[in-house]
Amino acid sequence: ELRQRQVRAVRHLDSVMEELFDLVPKNTFITVTSDHGELFGEEGYFGHGPIQHDKVFEVPFVEGKLR
Repeated sequence: ELRQRQVRAVRHLDSVMEELFDLVPKNTFITVTSDHGELFGEEGYFGHGPIQHDKVFEVPFVEGKLR
């Protein structure tokens, strides 16, 4: 269930990103990042703490064009 919640959250954010790009002025640069990584079942763990797993120390960063 926890994994499915995380998947639904990511899908929701993915679906609203295009909406965001439609709302901002042209040539607006948008950066998506985070303060830490997230576990999605690695070694049976989900979430981000208090587990000291390598994936938790990875910081997501997305850059690029939507269209």
